[in-house]
Amino acid sequence: MSKLIFSSRCILLTFQITFNLFQMVAYSVFSTTVYKRRIIILYSFLCLSLLGLGAKHFNVFQTNQAVGAAQAEDDQFFNIAVLADTQYYTGERYGGNMNMFYDQIDWITANAEKEKIAYVVHVGDITDQGDKLPEQWDRAKDAMYRLEKPLPGLPYGIPYGVAVGNHDVRPNGDPNGSKIGYTKYFGRKHFEGRPYYGGAYQNSDANDNHYDLFEANGEKFIVLYLIFNDPNKKEFYDAALEEKVHNWGADILAKHADRKAIVVSHNILRPDTTSGSNFRAGVGVAPKPGTFTKQGNRIINKFKHSPNVFMMLCGHVSGEAMREVKFEGRTIKVILTDYQGRRNPEFTDKDRNGGNGILRLMKFNQSKQVLNVRTFIPQKDRILEEADEDSNFSVPLYN
Repeated sequence: MSKLIFSSRCILLTFQITFNLFQMVAYSVFSTTVYKRRIIILYSFLCLSLLGLGAKHFNVFQTNQAVGAAQAEDDQFFNIAVLADTQYYTGERYGGNMNMFYDQIDWITANAEKEKIAYVVHVGDITDQGDKLPEQWDRAKDAMYRLEKPLPGLPYGIPYGVAVGNHDVRPNGDPNGSKIGYTKYFGRKHFEGRPYYGGAYQNSDANDNHYDLFEANGEKFIVLYLIFNDPNKKEFYDAALEEKVHNWGADILAKHADRKAIVVSHNILRPDTTSGSNFRAGVGVAPKPGTFTKQGNRIINKFKHSPNVFMMLCGHVSGEAMREVKFEGRTIKVILTDYQGRRNPEFTDKDRNGGNGILRLMKFNQSKQVLNVRTFIPQKDRILEEADEDSNFSVPLYN
């Protein structure tokens, strides 16, 4: 792994070494005080210039450097990995490609034991064109099924679940639309019999509304997945289905009241309009709350009444956000993760890169009762960490 740090300090260190060599030569050639002064002035000017350049362009990512809150070696913890809107990897559009997807999954499986990755969430839009282009489902399957490789103590691989996004159905956004590919590769029959699979709404083969159960370090969790059903899409919105699914979901959460609950749906939160991190990395300040979408409002207003819900995860709208909802003495963290609009690290307006292969890891530090959120690009030869405050941050875990 590369040990480079993309920051002004790295540039200045390199320049310092170069200057020391230059100084030795220059001093041997130009022995007068005047020339020495000119050399020092030139050096100072270049250092200041590079400092500004580094702050502007190179402090976006840090490589292999701890960014989150400090953790003692004996702290008890586990991680949940979040995959977001991989549609341009499977769709191979806007610079996205399958290598980005593979790098994400391969990093998760390679680090599952070290990082204690207990579960993986995909927040939806795993494909770009759904059943219109079945080959995209084949690509999605090839990537996601790598999580199913048996690992020590995990005969079915790492537990995971996939939400249904608007791009995963045809017509786009129709909750009653075609989901042939999703049902084939990520439907109920594929997961049935696995110890972490809970079940689907009305025992549907489609699995578009389902729940999973897992345990990590002595804590028990339920993850409830809800289909994309947007009131803004008036031609497709199904209010009756929404009510039935929400009532079913609330009943499931009540039956598993001893488990901490995470609700996952593609469309819950949109980023703050002033956040620059929607398309550019390295520019965010402490996670901005964002605003609820219409579907998000319905979800939070229903499931905040379930006492075991402490977190909601979503994608759909490019950007990052975290909104805390206080209700009856509890705090529900709603976290948006979506990088489909991200550009290459040079961040020119025309340099969109399909999501850059960005992965999010949520560390549950049980000893300190802190949630550490980490955002990074896993690549074959290096790890690029996003160092800004809405990409790497820490908040209280359950309150």
